[in-house]
Amino acid sequence: MSKAFLVYGLLILAAVGFAQYRGFSFNSVSELKNVPRSVRDNPGSYRSVYGVYHHYTGGK
Repeated sequence: MSKAFLVYGLLILAAVGFAQYRGFSFNSVSELKNVPRSVRDNPGSYRSVYGVYHHYTGGK
């Protein structure tokens, strides 16, 4: 019985690996054609908060 489970698991693993290799997906992926290439094209992507390291200095 356990040999059957081993064969079944290997078959499933092989099928999933093959699907991953071929690029199969259950949901369709839409590729954007007009992706902004810089911050000037997409100003909402830049956040100055991330530019400086803020940390807790402690105390009152």
